[in-house]
Amino acid sequence: MAKVEGLNLRGSRFYVRILIPTDLQATYDGKARVNLALGTGDRREAILRATTLRAQWLTDFEETRRSLNAQAVESIPPELAAVLAERVGAAVLAGDEALRADLPTLAAVVRETQARIQAHTRATSRLTIPGAPATPVGIAPLAPDGNPDRDPLAGTTEEERRWLAGLNAHMDGTAAIALAGGNLAVVLPLAQAEARKLGLTFDARTPGAREALAACLKAYRTARRGATQRDAGEVVETPAVRSPSTAGCPSTTASCAGTGTVRTIRAVFDRWRQSGAAPRSGDSVAAYGRAVAQFEGQHPALPLDAFTGDLGDSYRAWLLANCRTPKTARDRLTALKSLLKYAAERLEWMPRQPWRGLDIKAPTTDKRRPWTVEELKALFHTPLFQAGALPESPNGGREAAYWLPLLGIYTGARLGELCQLRLTDVQEVEGIPVLVLTDEGEGQRIKSEAGRRSVPIHSELQRLGFLDFVAATRVGASGGAPDGPLWPSLKVREGKPSDYFGRWFREFRRAQGLTDTRPDFHCFRHTVRPLMRRAGISEETQDKVTGHRARGSIGTVVYGHWTLREVQAAVEAIQYPELGALPVVLAQLAVGLHTDTGAHNNLALHNSQL
Repeated sequence: MAKVEGLNLRGSRFYVRILIPTDLQATYDGKARVNLALGTGDRREAILRATTLRAQWLTDFEETRRSLNAQAVESIPPELAAVLAERVGAAVLAGDEALRADLPTLAAVVRETQARIQAHTRATSRLTIPGAPATPVGIAPLAPDGNPDRDPLAGTTEEERRWLAGLNAHMDGTAAIALAGGNLAVVLPLAQAEARKLGLTFDARTPGAREALAACLKAYRTARRGATQRDAGEVVETPAVRSPSTAGCPSTTASCAGTGTVRTIRAVFDRWRQSGAAPRSGDSVAAYGRAVAQFEGQHPALPLDAFTGDLGDSYRAWLLANCRTPKTARDRLTALKSLLKYAAERLEWMPRQPWRGLDIKAPTTDKRRPWTVEELKALFHTPLFQAGALPESPNGGREAAYWLPLLGIYTGARLGELCQLRLTDVQEVEGIPVLVLTDEGEGQRIKSEAGRRSVPIHSELQRLGFLDFVAATRVGASGGAPDGPLWPSLKVREGKPSDYFGRWFREFRRAQGLTDTRPDFHCFRHTVRPLMRRAGISEETQDKVTGHRARGSIGTVVYGHWTLREVQAAVEAIQYPELGALPVVLAQLAVGLHTDTGAHNNLALHNSQL
């Protein structure tokens, strides 16, 4: 099921928490966040309501930001006049629709309006009849609401419907009088308010203002008539309004035509995601998508030509203030910079990448480190490794739960590389049994070119029966097929084969008292390299084992060649004497794969059949 940022449950009812941008908090009474009731305990319904509500608030944030930085226009062209008229009419119907849907607000509004309608209507909209009574004709006083906990699905009461119908009829009548008399002044505040949402300001003396106000007054009258038709049970839809990026707004687009395709960071992301230029893992696509969604929350529908260095600098500050960690802020900024670079250099949608040079320093506070002897004992002196007590959790992958940590401490391979191993990846080369780590098999991925390598299988792994386990798994494979997965019971997630096992391993080590975030499985890589270094193995040879890119001189990188025997010597330098000899528990790990622990098929026989 989809997730909505900020969705939370209080008791039996759902709410959505919305963060107010730092630069707008003063406008919203100094609040940093709001937690809005969704009026439902059903999660699916809450997600739908929260999605709509968040979109409305995020749009309001952007309109508020533009209104605070509005620019005066030299003239109002016909295209912009039409947009203002559309927005005025839509604003009236949207307000009426929202009022009908929010019963507590409706009850409060009608009471307040009874006391204030005459004094305040002139000041706010100028749409009144001079000398109108305190309660307009046709609007009866509303009695106090005696049932605040009424069923929200029941709609408005008869009394509220009469009151609302009377109010709408009054407002429709005043709009008709204004239109008949050509009184453009009455709609000026509404048109100016909508212009500010577009980041623009104008006054009655601006060229084109009279024509724009005339169009707005007609739209206002039509919308008011629509509200009265709703009171009669007619279906009157609230029209969608054009966004600033297509509204002929000089402050956000290069053209005032109000037509054509406006390219946004979302459009860049969609092209990048669909591009065949480089493989896109599910995780990288999801991470970029989160970065784009977060940016759109602050700057919805922003066209690419509005991306400036100033915007990037201010957004960097916003990320630092609103992301949980500096690393998250850096990752989000880096993703957006990559998309902007793609837009500029690959798509040529921009003349240049405008955020080049922007960065966020994110010091690592939880660095990976080697496992200590005590931690290794806590992990490997457990029933799993002492007696072959395989886990029942499907994420553990049964036999994989035993072999993967052992492979980790004797190869330093990445967990993803090990989880995606297939039977054909265990081979014998030059008389040496090896793991072939590659991306040639179905669904296999390797982090870099240096990650493609053959790692000799440590003698301790052979003593514990790893090759026997591989042979037994081959025999148990359907029809003796040699290309099946090495871990038949392991759940492997597409795009990230280590995901499920990583979750299990995290819980397994926590169960042994290793509750900190470190050491994790990846820390095995940090464990094997110091052991090889202390044994006098060169850094370049260590790289051949762990799959790191060589960092030596050009002569070493280009012309250096290592024999498999040299790499095997490096692997055999990985020793854990303090850990003690683990018992051989292959019999328990054969998992019924047509094997006799006294007579296992050997690896050489298999290779002769390939």
